[in-house]
This record gives sequence, structure tokens and C-alpha cells, in this order.
Amino acid sequence: MMKDTEEIVEYLRTNKEVLRDNFGVTRLGIFGSFVRHSQRISSDIDLVVDFEKERKNIHAFLRLKRFLEKELSRNVDMGFEHSLKPVVRENIKESILYV
Repeated sequence: MMKDTEEIVEYLRTNKEVLRDNFGVTRLGIFGSFVRHSQRISSDIDLVVDFEKERKNIHAFLRLKRFLEKELSRNVDMGFEHSLKPVVRENIKESILYV
């Protein structure tokens, strides 16, 4: 189980090409409790993601979510930055740690 932000960021950075090649990920950022260093044993990992235009679909999104949950051994809460509610986007945009 990934325990801290550094482990998660290192994994995501190390596997950036895998995520791009297999899922079409162009941008990935972490936010929430792991960035604030207030995570608990039961905390999920909050991510914002963007895909290559031609590969952006619900199937790629769900495949990526399942893949990351397996690899990181944690639940992943994932969304597109542009689809976040404006108030949520405003609250997190300064704290998103892009990898």
C-alpha cells in the first residue's frame, strides 16, 4: 500500500510513459489529503487527469482508474479538471501537484 505522497508521486512519474502509451494520459495531478499530508490509512488518492483527445472516453478512464487502484493498492477518486464543480476547482487548483 502506498503510504505517502512521495511514494505515489515517484510511482506516477516513473510510470508516466506507461500511462501515456497504455491509456493516453497527457496530464496527471494529485490533490487532497495526500498533498496536504493529512491522509489516513483509509484515505483514497484524489487525482485529476487529462487524456489525448482521440483516446478520451469512459472506457479509458475506467481502465486507468482500475489500473491505478491495483498498482497503488488504494481507492482512487479521479476526475477531469474541467469537469470539477467551479467551487471545487477553485479550492484545489493551487494545491494540485502535477507529475
